[in-house]
Amino acid sequence: MPNPSTPEQQQAHYDLVKKIIQEEGMWERVPDYAKDFSPENLENLVKYAYFGGFIDMSQVIRMLFLKKGERAHILHKWYEEIREMGCWLC
Repeated sequence: MPNPSTPEQQQAHYDLVKKIIQEEGMWERVPDYAKDFSPENLENLVKYAYFGGFIDMSQVIRMLFLKKGERAHILHKWYEEIREMGCWLC
């Protein structure tokens, strides 16, 4: 889950990653439950954009307001989630 930030910042980052995914022509692959803003869906869209190759790790760190050292933890979590549940790209 993203670190604490203002709801406005989170919404802005959600809108940005949504636009990136739309520009890649992949918005239709996003499940309906993730198409409305929430902090959890911000992370879901960033994860999708990262694994889709639409954004890089520096953008992940910025969009999720990650602090130093949190990158490895979130990547591990994401890889485990994908192993268990698959991903929207599959």
